[in-house]
Amino acid sequence: MQTVVNRIDPEDVLDLRLRAADGRPSDISRARLALRLLGEEPETVEVGELPVDNGRIRADLGGIELRDGTWEVLWIDPDGAEVPVRTSDPGFSLAEREAYIARPRERDLRVLRSPDGRLRVRAAAVKPHAEVQWVDVEATEVRLAGVLAYAALGEGRHEARLVARQRGLSGVSEIPTEVEGAAFDVRMALEPLVEAHDFARKHNEWDLWLAVPALDAELRLASHADDVVGKKNRVRFPRTLLDKGERKVAIRPYYTIYDGLSLLAKDGGTASEGDR
Repeated sequence: MQTVVNRIDPEDVLDLRLRAADGRPSDISRARLALRLLGEEPETVEVGELPVDNGRIRADLGGIELRDGTWEVLWIDPDGAEVPVRTSDPGFSLAEREAYIARPRERDLRVLRSPDGRLRVRAAAVKPHAEVQWVDVEATEVRLAGVLAYAALGEGRHEARLVARQRGLSGVSEIPTEVEGAAFDVRMALEPLVEAHDFARKHNEWDLWLAVPALDAELRLASHADDVVGKKNRVRFPRTLLDKGERKVAIRPYYTIYDGLSLLAKDGGTASEGDR
């Protein structure tokens, strides 16, 4: 059996639209599905027998315990044989992912398509973070905008602070801001980072957090909602040069190996070199 549409909605319901092997709409009325964990410790969990409504299956995964990892979706034939479900759908919609992360949750489920076209579900434990959706580098500041992910924050305006911490050193810069609903939009002045810059270090890294008193938490700025893997080597932001005495400091945002958003400050040369 093959799916042409596969999604997981905010209620953790796996929504599948089926096509028979010959490409025609499926005319079956019942289906049995299971999930098989891939890896060194395989495990199979039966989802159960489900109705098929006009070629559509909706399987509630919310109450099923799934270990972190990638699970292959299996179709169980009437004779009990487990057959991997194949799909022509990559299964990703950024708008749907943003709706998904807007709900408080401790486990994230998303559908994947393997290189050979098999349908899979990835399960991962999650905690709230500040999902970055926009980064704009200006001459003396950086604008950061996004939404809170997996956080239980009510409607209205909430006080917050953007906190930049100098990795391995004592530097801290804080910018008052607000979260409206789940959205944040803050401009971060870079001058405090320049003042704290240590030229004796090759790199000065600044990790970014959004402190939200209403949640009694600091949320790491990161980008996890999309399907881009390894942003550190795939996404590059422009730099800006700021003066520190006779020298310059070059600052640019960057993604860490875990897709957290940080700022990298380096020696930008002398003022005369920067003008060349």
